Amino acid sequence: MHKNNFENKVILVTGAGSGIGEALAKKIGALGAKVICVARTKKNIDKLSNHINRNGGNSIPVVCDATKLKDMEKLAEKINKNFSSLHLAFLNAGGNIYQESIEKSDLSKWQEALNLNMLPLFLGIKICAPLMRKAGGGNIVLTGSAMAHYASKSNSSYSAGKAAARIIANTASFELMEDNIIVNEFIPGPVRTKQALKNYSKEDKSSPFNNPNEWVKDPNDVVDLILHMFSFPTLGPTSQIFSLARR
Repeated sequence: MHKNNFENKVILVTGAGSGIGEALAKKIGALGAKVICVARTKKNIDKLSNHINRNGGNSIPVVCDATKLKDMEKLAEKINKNFSSLHLAFLNAGGNIYQESIEKSDLSKWQEALNLNMLPLFLGIKICAPLMRKAGGGNIVLTGSAMAHYASKSNSSYSAGKAAARIIANTASFELMEDNIIVNEFIPGPVRTKQALKNYSKEDKSSPFNNPNEWVKDPNDVVDLILHMFSFPTLGPTSQIFSLARR
């Protein structure tokens, strides 16, 4: 990816504290972007922003719970104060934090897991749209999941959250089309992140990590597709799915 494509572009990355978000933030920082690194864990994003800045990039860390409206509104204020507008956003906050059958699920834990994968996208689009409008348009990429498109035992909260996120993104793509803002879904397939490895079981035959036809990836392996999606013109694809899953 040519450096000029991202030089001086203001880019928001949520879920930047580890995994895919961290890998992307480092890459776009090296390509000259102005990166807003967002996560709930201060230690992680401070370390990430320091890495980007030490290597010639431009980054600010923002501690933020992407499921909380007030946190996201404060994030928008900080972006506006520091950069005045926003060009690109990778809405990546989420995760598969609760695995249980529907019958045995605890409602509060199930709802928390649902919200973790739905609200960061809803609130992310809500704050990004006005900032992108100021820039004359923008590009939003969300992290989706193949599990939003098929059922899997003990994963109803995660699948439902990602399915809801997909519909929210689809709706936003039509609502924002006239503002030259595009919204597309990125599906990484199985990636060796801390959360994914924590959930992994050799005995789970339905796990994509146990599928011999799957490409089990590291976070850096998926970054190029996100960069490609970021390169789309604002009259390019919107409401589309770009997947590295092989199932």
